[in-house]
Amino acid sequence: MSQSRTVHMIEGVIIAGLLLLFAPVAYDGIRSASQKRSLQNRSDYPEIAAACASLARSVTNDSASIPLTDPRVPAVLRSLSPRYIGASTDFMTLEFHGGLKHYGYRLRQSATNRNEWTLFYFAERSEKPLTTITND
Repeated sequence: MSQSRTVHMIEGVIIAGLLLLFAPVAYDGIRSASQKRSLQNRSDYPEIAAACASLARSVTNDSASIPLTDPRVPAVLRSLSPRYIGASTDFMTLEFHGGLKHYGYRLRQSATNRNEWTLFYFAERSEKPLTTITND
């Protein structure tokens, strides 16, 4: 085998290794971008907000991390498949991506009207209101 052919084989193995190393990162970036668009373009925000408010009201201590398998988690929230659900009696977070690029939904109870809840889409350094609901 010639020295040139050996060098090309080694280069090919190195390139293939690098592709295998970075493929999961690239896939996660593509999946994450698609999921962000999907979360921001839904039409059922009032339903999501009501489900979050219901779950937040079920928290009896100051705050809790709630597993997706908890029977208190409404089906609409379970169907979104968040990685993390954090709740307190007046606040809820559904996080879909962690690390350095957090994003998801937050629900906050109004400080002036305890029956009013606002659902936000959040990313690492931004937050956008999506809908406000009133529960009696």
